[in-house]
Amino acid sequence: DTAQAEFVHRQLTDKSAALILLKLMQQVNSYNIVKGNPQGISKHFGIVIRDFHTGIRSLKKLDFVRKYTKYEYMLNPELSFNGDDRQYFIVKHMWDTQTSRGLRK
Repeated sequence: DTAQAEFVHRQLTDKSAALILLKLMQQVNSYNIVKGNPQGISKHFGIVIRDFHTGIRSLKKLDFVRKYTKYEYMLNPELSFNGDDRQYFIVKHMWDTQTSRGLRK
């Protein structure tokens, strides 16, 4: 949707964050999750680890990305999702019931 794209564009003033978001969107699985540790993900993306950390920090502040588990990052399903309605509600529930520190108790 064009309005969402414009919103994201206005929010992402950090070029590292924009690059990381684009790379994550290309690699998400059906649960909006990218698996891997920062070193592995940055190596896979072909970027330096410092840029990964800078970008992911900005994305977390904007609530575009959350660290789901120790080795998983989750994209906000309201920002980007490529599945059917049923899958969306599952992913949305996963997003709503966890924090950047892991699953809520």
